[in-house]
Amino acid sequence: MTDAEHVMVDIETLGTDPGAAIVSIGAVRFDADGIEAQFFESIDIESAQAAGLSIDAETLAWWLEQSEAAREQLFGGNQLRACLRRLSEFVGDRVVWACSPAFDVVLLEAAYRAVQLSPPWQFYRCRDYRSFRETLSTWPDREQSGTAHNALDDAAYQAECLIEAVSESEEVTL
Repeated sequence: MTDAEHVMVDIETLGTDPGAAIVSIGAVRFDADGIEAQFFESIDIESAQAAGLSIDAETLAWWLEQSEAAREQLFGGNQLRACLRRLSEFVGDRVVWACSPAFDVVLLEAAYRAVQLSPPWQFYRCRDYRSFRETLSTWPDREQSGTAHNALDDAAYQAECLIEAVSESEEVTL
């Protein structure tokens, strides 16, 4: 990895299909030396609905079973379009990682389309954290700090594990 050319992204949503309302976005820029910068946005659910994004009742019920700290992401927040613009600025022209892009990146792209913006990444610059993790013979055994299902805490944990795995691996470099 060279000079923070990577971004790990994680989202929390009110559904699992493209077009679901996104309630928070967490991202970290990182390189082999660690996390360089953090990004977190809580999104106003009404602005997500106004853009045509939907709320799934089953997912909402799941959120009600989560910790109070995790549920805080469901309240308040900023306008969806403004959050996505700031995410674009944060990502820039970096490689984007997610666990898994088939979820996080796809739902983010649907949100970008809903507010008539283009995502900042190209499809060929998206990487799958989960698949990468499963290709290595060893992976860091560490507990996640912070709040489970907090987009920033999840993104930071994934990036930290990736950095450690690559630094200890003789199998792969990034």
